[in-house]
Amino acid sequence: MELYKIAAANLKGIGRNKLKQICSRIGSLNGVFEKSTDELSAILEVKKDLVRKMGRKGALEQAEYQLAFNHKYGIQTLYHEDSHYPDLLKECPDAPISFFFKGSINLNQSKAISIVGTRKASSYGQENVEQIISSLKGKNIIVVSGLAYGIDTFVHECCLKYQIPTIGVLAHGHHTIYPKSNGTLAKKMTRQGGLLSEFGIHEPLSKWNFPKRNRIIAGLSELTIVIESPSKGGSLITAEMANGYNREVMAVPGPLFCSNSSGCNELIKNQKAHMMTSPGDVFSIMDWDENYFVKDVKYDLKPEEKVLVTFLMNKTNSTFDQLTEGTKFSAALLQSIILKLELNGIIHSLPGSRFKINHRVIGQSMV
Repeated sequence: MELYKIAAANLKGIGRNKLKQICSRIGSLNGVFEKSTDELSAILEVKKDLVRKMGRKGALEQAEYQLAFNHKYGIQTLYHEDSHYPDLLKECPDAPISFFFKGSINLNQSKAISIVGTRKASSYGQENVEQIISSLKGKNIIVVSGLAYGIDTFVHECCLKYQIPTIGVLAHGHHTIYPKSNGTLAKKMTRQGGLLSEFGIHEPLSKWNFPKRNRIIAGLSELTIVIESPSKGGSLITAEMANGYNREVMAVPGPLFCSNSSGCNELIKNQKAHMMTSPGDVFSIMDWDENYFVKDVKYDLKPEEKVLVTFLMNKTNSTFDQLTEGTKFSAALLQSIILKLELNGIIHSLPGSRFKINHRVIGQSMV
């Protein structure tokens, strides 16, 4: 039930992992809200005071207002157990229980990168944005940013110009747009991408919302690109979060004594980001062929190899445990398959025992 999916995110002190545990004990999400305090206390084996502190009544009241608002303005609720919840975001341990999306695309349909930067964008930063965005046209890639002043705004504008789907992740509910000057831009984006937020209409805009917003930007993307950033700022937080999720990070270098580029230069210097010197670096770093899924070599996949390759094409950057669960192979068999595919250049291993497809080698026709 959609009402419960919204209310679950409003429960006090309950994150995604804790909610999974609770639902597993109770048997369903519905039971979290429909069972009495006494029943929940007995099933969860906790004191009644702890059940009351979850704030189920208040969570439901807020959810009722949100649900009515969503229905009125055509906003979807995406719950973390739903199939249309973004696969990349599901991999993040601190992903939201549910969020709200208004748009025209399937968030699992294409590759996704994020582009972020300073609110005080220079002509140098804007030139770099346009070059990168224009190189992505027709490449089946979604571009994510934060709809803030400066680089973010220009990213979304360029995406609309070059007809590239773009997602704006909001630091507030769908009842408003910040900054207000981006209202028209935001409306256009819902027809060529969309607007996404974990914040309900009952939540006020706060400075603490922005770091939470940034983790979603990083979590939705296989690659985060930083274009112009001072030594402190939200875009550096996004880059740090992307690194924490074992995602790729790139930064555009700038002049030595330019404060607007000091953050990017530091990322590169400290090996927290690849140095970006041309738009084509996106495709080389990510092993994406510019024609996308072009097959460069011949290799006949065995049936069990096809299972693994198909899984990785749908769930990139998967851990060994995720592959074991997804393929149902034994650990020994899976290790054998991975080794053979790595030796043939079909897949790459990543830090944190993660694996991804080498798209320069494999084509859709192979599976």
